[in-house]
Amino acid sequence: PLKNIKPLKGRPLIAWCVEAALGAKFLDRVIVSTDHDGIAEAARAAGAEVPFRRPADLAEDVCSEKVTRHAVEWYENDTGKTVNIVVTIQPTTPFIRAADIDACVEALVADPSCDSAMTVGPVHERPEWMFRRDANGNLASYIGREIAGEDGISQTLEALYHPNGGVYATRRGLLFGKDRIIGTRPFGHVMSRLRSVDIDDPIDMIIAEGVANYLADHLEE
Repeated sequence: PLKNIKPLKGRPLIAWCVEAALGAKFLDRVIVSTDHDGIAEAARAAGAEVPFRRPADLAEDVCSEKVTRHAVEWYENDTGKTVNIVVTIQPTTPFIRAADIDACVEALVADPSCDSAMTVGPVHERPEWMFRRDANGNLASYIGREIAGEDGISQTLEALYHPNGGVYATRRGLLFGKDRIIGTRPFGHVMSRLRSVDIDDPIDMIIAEGVANYLADHLEE
């Protein structure tokens, strides 16, 4: 509960991504959508705008598309301007940097055929080594093949990437036309496994504290 304002090295989690967003050269405004006074206060203290309160129907666990779309609609109604590219940033991936945000926007500007862009991290838990477990405890390969030969050696497997939950840049047409923030032709901006920590469970906060301490002592990865 309220993990967005849990302290990470003494700062609310949300402050980490707000700082990155404020440093991004391609973002015009940094707006936080929330229905909670404490999160709003922490976001403003970090330098973000909180110009509206998220409506009740979006205050529960809903898909990010709905939250982003509501924010864009508010912005366009308030300013009379049209948003061409919107960037969705989640506080639970705290180690994003301004350069990661800019890279996602730049990818869309450079390639009109890309409908979206997002930060990704390298896959560590390999799908080749995943199993389904039935009611009797018996295992079956998730992808339907045996672990044998080079399939059992991680260094020989194809590099795979997963969305790390940090940054999603979306064209307006995709968000409003298909109600999605990730399209069928996304660009992937790779972040290291170290900076791709995604905080879902309490154990992830423990890992994040360790990563934050490491990054504080190692400016370059």
